Amino acid sequence: MIREEKKSDNKKIFLLEEVEEAVLGPGRYARPSFRLRENLEHNIKYSKIYCKGQKIIGSIRYFNCKIENNSGLMLGPLIVDQKFKGRGIGKELVNKSMVGVNEKNIDFIILIGEFDYYGQFGFERSANVYFSLNVRKEKILLKKLSEQNNTFSGKIELY
Repeated sequence: MIREEKKSDNKKIFLLEEVEEAVLGPGRYARPSFRLRENLEHNIKYSKIYCKGQKIIGSIRYFNCKIENNSGLMLGPLIVDQKFKGRGIGKELVNKSMVGVNEKNIDFIILIGEFDYYGQFGFERSANVYFSLNVRKEKILLKKLSEQNNTFSGKIELY
């Protein structure tokens, strides 16, 4: 079952992230996506969790960002308990959470990730945008939600 994240879920999500760290290794904290989000509050309004009974087995979070005057969200992290990987839980979380985002006044969603996975959700590589940290261009993926602006260009600022 997918539902909106609540503040009371933070501890359980943290534990899920800690398990993921054991899989990915301590280098996870050096990754640009983690460093960009560090010390920022995620936007709980768009964040979702996947539950099996009372246990949280998946989580997707969004952070506020902008490119010039365009409002956006940065997707991440998307986490699924290792025991449940390969069952489509991540896809369900992305799809369900983006439905809620599409209904709001958000121009784009951006992430740092693999095109092979996120391309299925309409994300495209975007060579005209950049982060304050060094991020490989092919990893910056953007999904346009607004037809107002056909091209986004400039620095992506998280807040």
